[in-house]
Amino acid sequence: MLKTTTLFLWAAIAATSLGFQNDWENERMIEKGKMPTRATSYSYQSVADALGGDRSLARLKSLDGEWKFNFTPDSKDRPLDFFQAGFNAAGWGTIPVPSSWEMKGHGQPIYTNSKYPFTANEPFIDRTNPVGSYLRDFEVPADWKDQRIILHFGGVSSAFYVWLNGELVGYSQGSRLPAEFDVTQQLKAGKNRLAVQVFRWSDGSYLEDQDMWRLSGIHREVLLLAQPKIALNDFFVKASADGRLQVRPRILSDALNNSKGWNLSAQLYDADGNAVLGKPMQHGLHKILNESYPQRDNVPFGLLEAQVSNPRLWSAEDPYLYTLVFNVTGNGGELMEVRSCRVGFRTITISNKAEVLVNGVPVKMMGVNRHDHDHIEGKALTREDIRKDVELMKQFNFNAVRTSHYPNDPYFYDLCDEYGIYVMDEANIESHDVRGQLVNRASWHYAVNDRVLRMVERDKNHPSIVSWSLGNESGYGPIHAAAAGWIKDYDPTRFIHYEGAQGDPNLPGYDPKMAMMAGQTHPLLANPDDPPCVDCVSRMYPSVAQLKALAEAEHIKRPVVMCEYAHAMGNSLGNMTDYWDLIRSKPNLMGGYIWDWIDQGVLAKNKDGVEYYAYGGDFGDKPNSANFCMNGVINSDRTPGPKTWECKYIFQPVVFEAVDLKAGKVKIANRFNFANLKNYSIRWSLSEEGTVVQDGKLDAIDLPAGQSREIKVPFKPTQSGKEVWLRLGVHETTAKPWCKAGFEIAKEQFLVKGGDGSPSRPSSGAKLVAKDGAKAVVFNGKGFSASVDKASGELVSYAVKGEEWIKSPLRPAFWRPQTDNDARGGSTHKRMTHWKDIDGKLATESVKLEKPNRVVVKKTAEKTDLTITYTFGDNGVVEVAAELDADPSLPPMPRLGFSMGISGGFGQTRYFGKGPWENYCDRNAAAEVGLYESPTANLYYEYAKPQENGHRTQTRWIELAGNAGKMRVDGAEPFGFSIWPWSFENLSAAKHTYDLVDQGFFTLNIDHRHMGVGGTDSWTIKALPMEHYQVPAGHYVWAFTLSPSE
Repeated sequence: MLKTTTLFLWAAIAATSLGFQNDWENERMIEKGKMPTRATSYSYQSVADALGGDRSLARLKSLDGEWKFNFTPDSKDRPLDFFQAGFNAAGWGTIPVPSSWEMKGHGQPIYTNSKYPFTANEPFIDRTNPVGSYLRDFEVPADWKDQRIILHFGGVSSAFYVWLNGELVGYSQGSRLPAEFDVTQQLKAGKNRLAVQVFRWSDGSYLEDQDMWRLSGIHREVLLLAQPKIALNDFFVKASADGRLQVRPRILSDALNNSKGWNLSAQLYDADGNAVLGKPMQHGLHKILNESYPQRDNVPFGLLEAQVSNPRLWSAEDPYLYTLVFNVTGNGGELMEVRSCRVGFRTITISNKAEVLVNGVPVKMMGVNRHDHDHIEGKALTREDIRKDVELMKQFNFNAVRTSHYPNDPYFYDLCDEYGIYVMDEANIESHDVRGQLVNRASWHYAVNDRVLRMVERDKNHPSIVSWSLGNESGYGPIHAAAAGWIKDYDPTRFIHYEGAQGDPNLPGYDPKMAMMAGQTHPLLANPDDPPCVDCVSRMYPSVAQLKALAEAEHIKRPVVMCEYAHAMGNSLGNMTDYWDLIRSKPNLMGGYIWDWIDQGVLAKNKDGVEYYAYGGDFGDKPNSANFCMNGVINSDRTPGPKTWECKYIFQPVVFEAVDLKAGKVKIANRFNFANLKNYSIRWSLSEEGTVVQDGKLDAIDLPAGQSREIKVPFKPTQSGKEVWLRLGVHETTAKPWCKAGFEIAKEQFLVKGGDGSPSRPSSGAKLVAKDGAKAVVFNGKGFSASVDKASGELVSYAVKGEEWIKSPLRPAFWRPQTDNDARGGSTHKRMTHWKDIDGKLATESVKLEKPNRVVVKKTAEKTDLTITYTFGDNGVVEVAAELDADPSLPPMPRLGFSMGISGGFGQTRYFGKGPWENYCDRNAAAEVGLYESPTANLYYEYAKPQENGHRTQTRWIELAGNAGKMRVDGAEPFGFSIWPWSFENLSAAKHTYDLVDQGFFTLNIDHRHMGVGGTDSWTIKALPMEHYQVPAGHYVWAFTLSPSE
């Protein structure tokens, strides 16, 4: 009878041909048989186990591992009877759980930013709908007899049915929150068979239109959880900075009367395992289950309540955690189960200055948006991946994260609690492609609000969560207001965020036309204020000027936050210094969250077996958004890069300012919100042209948070003719979960004394011979020769000791391979086209030998005059001096300098300038002036989509060495340079790293000026660098020398 009933149910939910509406195409059907969401906790059998928190000791069985798997490209062909007992799956393959099935060779990975992967016709899926069917046999632990057994799915994309031993257990959708089912009745002794069928697309996919790879399957853990038939099923803990501890427990019991005589008690332990409360909090289970609610008003929150004297408060700087241990005892006093929860005492409020306060102290959110992504496994992250993310955030001075745009795995929040990260927890809601249509339709009310409520219920006990976000880019409607209203009453301890809640028609000055603007170009970005259901004014990608206008708008009384800013696509993340100088000057600017944390590249191989990072379109996926997924401040493999280091410096909690460097006087400012600097060590060093000549450690500095003072660094004066630099570093004195003792958290560098300039190379004493020929001016000296072409005015040859050093001519350079920002929103190929095409238009007017050792070249184009003077020494030194007159009406230049091909024999490079990583004028605050050495072939920086890279600013000199000899480049003033193993044309045209072809020699770029990388966004003119980081047309004079080096 059971088998017949199950088959009938399956036929009813599947039979579209009979006119039934599929569950997965019905916005009103979001679950069947699913339990209410609860806070993450585990049932233990002893206090010691629960206090330790090792969940392997809990009543828990993991079902992760290899499952039988069948992939069907079209749902109409999916197996309909595989869940039946005795089904023969011998012909099926296997798949690891958790995993994203596309990453295991089943179906097609799709990357799209905002366009649905199917034609929008909500709630229907107008595209073939792949289905994955899973089977797993297991046995229940013998000691779980008479327990309630709950089947837990951490995350499944996007909708799925579950059967156990042939019986339908339930249905769920919502890819980023757990689905739990009570399977006590379906289990049997011995072998049990679990069957799961997952649909790639569902009506829920209309709410999951996030900027990410669209991947499918059981991508988070699957667990069996056991607990007594009467158990502490859920609880809500509130612990405020005043020491008040309140708990509202939820008991799950088969029958109310069974709980008589049962008791719930709770004791708080400090981090050392010592009991804090004089006596445990207690409450009878029967009273909890039979709690009476009033006709008016509401019941007090705390059924368990205690007052803790002078608790150590939780913050991102000092994430101190207590552990609350719950005991459930039976009517005979026997211990039935134990649960635990880590507790942080803290209070989040908003001041009358519109500041976000943590424990009464204003805090800035130095944050980043984070997607779940692994370059090999897709959405199926390991605990090691998650831990690595949080470790890196702490190591690089991030103190906040937005879970864009869905709840993360519970382990992520555990680590944020432990390591200290302020979390904006975001609901899994984004309908970007159809904007606000769904949230204004009553039929979608349940689906949308369910995602918000379940998020809050699961994550409510994490002290790291300071804000609830209602989702992302889904317009605004009454469904949002309803969700916010529920949160405000249920959990008033955190502020509510939603960037889409903009414009308030109830206020004077509201402009309906502004609500329909295609782009956010209004100088204030407000209409005139936001709806009252949100607690902060949130904006995406405002320029620095727009952010300033928001901060200074008198009618905006709430904190202002950039939920997304500094679009870090490719070679980007300029302007950070400008943003944070402004943010720190305005109390009501909360900070922001960079877009985004990790490049979403997928490791793949091309037809020749060469590995590369794939992006949208590389798997034939349509629609796709190409490389718009490559926006991380870390790389796809979780390694930091130049953008990461810039963030660390901008966010560092200690800063220094020069007072009187000759006397060693420096001002130190403590930007921590809570920590005293006496708990950190400060080390210093003095270097001469990159070589450390003195160093030491300062005595502990007693400097409370938010204060500054003058200190003296005890270095001795130096008489060196070289540049002298003072470096200061602030270090952890003890190990922390995310770093070892001695880890550097802040640094600064000061120029104490300028150098005497580059050493002059003595004359060789030999005669320099110049030959002014018809095609070239040729110079010969002792051990070297050089040649300037008469037609182009270019230095085409420079040979030393018979070795030709120039492999392609030294040419004026005004263009660079476009960055993503250049090519997309910046459209430099349109806005700066004069400089893109200048090579073909810059005519050579004259090439004259004016002195025995000097050639003057004059070149001209429309509104552009360039004079290049080559001066040759008998010792092989070549001075290149240039003067540019470009009419100020011309557009800015991407760069101003020279490029040439140099011998591949220069295998090693040393330079004195900013490094060690690439840096640009608007992203070089973290780079330090120093002496750096590298294999020449490693001086580039690899972006998944090749583009301008590897530039170094404030360079004094470069020395290239190898079997070709040793060549030096000195600037009359600091210059910029880069070296690539590819040609300019190859780098400009390449779409992937495998398109880059080693040309057998190096491209050396020597720049007098080079514009910044920009990145306010990547799709409007705001993608360009800010004006003061551009290279305007005008008059420029500069020079550098090439010379043999001993």
